[in-house]
Amino acid sequence: MSEQPLTMRQAAEVLGMSFWTLRDRVTAGTVPHRRTGKLRGVVFDPEHIEAIKKADTRPVVGTPSRAASRVRRAAPRQRRAPVDAA
Repeated sequence: MSEQPLTMRQAAEVLGMSFWTLRDRVTAGTVPHRRTGKLRGVVFDPEHIEAIKKADTRPVVGTPSRAASRVRRAAPRQRRAPVDAA
């Protein structure tokens, strides 16, 4: 008897990570998963969960997400030279 595939929320709970972290890894293609024909249809088979557990290398805390890297950063402001009052 085969185990049922897990949804993304269920897999995140089993793996001990947040839903958003797992979603970012699926989007980046760094974790094994299977897409179904349904809208938002991403499922994880038991062998996917085991592979993720074996290869799990947690990112360093404070690493920006993909969304944060897309934000355009403003150029640093230039300081003006002091104006001499004559």
